[in-house]
Amino acid sequence: MCVAERLHGRMGDLHCYPFLKTTTTMKNEYENWSKEDLVTEINKLRTRKKYGLVWEDTKEDVVEECKNHLPILNEVKSKFIETNENGRVNIFINGDNFHALSTLLYTHKESIDVIYIDPPYNTGAKDWKYNNDYVDVNDQWRHSKWISMMYRRLVMARKLLTKKGFLICAIDENEIHNIRHILDEIFGENNKVGTVTVLHNPKGRNLAKFFSENSEFMLVYAKDFNSAEFNSVAIDEVVKESFNESDEQGNYRFEPFMRVRTTWSRKNKPNNYYPIYVSKDFSKITLSKEKGYLEIYPITPDGREWAWKNIPESFKKLNKGNYFVAKEDENGRIQIFHKYREQQVFRNVWTDKKYFSEFNGTNLLKKIFGDTVFNYPKSLYLVEDILRMTTKNNSTVLDFFAGSGTTGHAILELNKEDGGNRRFILCTNNEGGIADEVCFPRLEKVIKGYGNGEDSVHGLEGNLKYFKTSFVSSSKTDANKLTLTKKAVDMLCIKEETYREYLITEEIKIFVQGKKHLAILLDIEKLSELKKHFQLIEGKIKLYIFSLGSDLYEEEFEEFGDKVTVSPIPEAIYKVYKRIFQ
Repeated sequence: MCVAERLHGRMGDLHCYPFLKTTTTMKNEYENWSKEDLVTEINKLRTRKKYGLVWEDTKEDVVEECKNHLPILNEVKSKFIETNENGRVNIFINGDNFHALSTLLYTHKESIDVIYIDPPYNTGAKDWKYNNDYVDVNDQWRHSKWISMMYRRLVMARKLLTKKGFLICAIDENEIHNIRHILDEIFGENNKVGTVTVLHNPKGRNLAKFFSENSEFMLVYAKDFNSAEFNSVAIDEVVKESFNESDEQGNYRFEPFMRVRTTWSRKNKPNNYYPIYVSKDFSKITLSKEKGYLEIYPITPDGREWAWKNIPESFKKLNKGNYFVAKEDENGRIQIFHKYREQQVFRNVWTDKKYFSEFNGTNLLKKIFGDTVFNYPKSLYLVEDILRMTTKNNSTVLDFFAGSGTTGHAILELNKEDGGNRRFILCTNNEGGIADEVCFPRLEKVIKGYGNGEDSVHGLEGNLKYFKTSFVSSSKTDANKLTLTKKAVDMLCIKEETYREYLITEEIKIFVQGKKHLAILLDIEKLSELKKHFQLIEGKIKLYIFSLGSDLYEEEFEEFGDKVTVSPIPEAIYKVYKRIFQ
């Protein structure tokens, strides 16, 4: 509900103004105002100049449902895929993404490194539903519905990102201006990283009356512009191939250490002009003058004096691990080279043919499934490259408009390529069978391998757990609190990344992952029995105790020191949902 609606006291009469801040301070302030003062304030808000989006904030069934029922996640154990017992577990969630995001705000608040989404483009071609009805070009509220839907989800999405995190939103011409305003408000215009134009369909649309659209866009935002950084990588194939050496730190190439530019002459850079000494077998390079070593200056064959790229102090710091090498050129002159790590300047127009959706999206799915099972999938390489720029080797990536599963596929490819340990969380509903007939089967095939004979493709390997959204009553009776706790076990496993069953009884549940343990106590009467099990466990234990209030029972575990960390349940879940749904 927007501020204007709170002030007016009725729903549906006024437009929702996103530029009005819905802070708790304002809410409490207005609650103490007289009717006359409220009317005066409303009139001021109506007449003052405004900047930003104005839309009709429409109700959404999946949101209204949460007023009476709280979403949870339940694992479908028959769909568990495991190829690496010690590897991280990827998450697949079948359910409405509003409900999925709500659960993730408990399990992953400020823990997601990158969010990539490809939402419905709202073209008017019945490509998405709102409240169980397709939204088409004749729906006069289609833009308001789309904005309302996206706004609610993006507010939650931002809270999931780490401080250094990125959000990437794929979009086309239909809603790019609206989504930009939404993202500017939620993330702050100062956190906008840029807009990438992607040539995804070079053929265009032959039936277009005016322009034939053949491009889409990626809007890139940072949680905190000053904290976020792109990786030093190359995505252009020619540039990437030039980095033809590698070590434990990644790919690199050797470049001349002498800089030949007018501004880098000896006269302009006197501190960068000094001798470097090289042993006759080229195995040692130093600034110390050694007997029998060759003395090298930054001088070209024609006798012009230039400069080294670093001053002597920096040279000494860099001169380890074969960072510098000496080579003899065809004229017998000794040249100094240095390692130049893989990187490039990223442009905001991407035209490489690897980004064409027909060849590396549609045709790729045909190869995997043997048929057309999904319209307009993204190029796998497009998603790979934006994730190559924004993820670290152990990043967690979320896509809550998972579609055909391209984001998950891209993460598996990147991990295979660089030995990374990235993890994905994909969310999609099962509209038209997209979850169970396309997205999850695609992930299963690329993990295990697919095809026959010469056309077979080896699996990329990985672990994947399948969850479905479900609900419990939001009424906080003692019985409902216990029910929520029992049904939140899978959510706790996700939160702690601990899945393997160690001990499962009606009242005690213990899971293990490596040396990390997760314990859930549903009946305080079984406390003594639980402690006996703890005596046999090595490693840290995160314990959740069912409590009708917020009792921690910490004194009961003082004997274990910092081995056991205790949290109450389900009050913490209620607190998260209260902030979301109110």
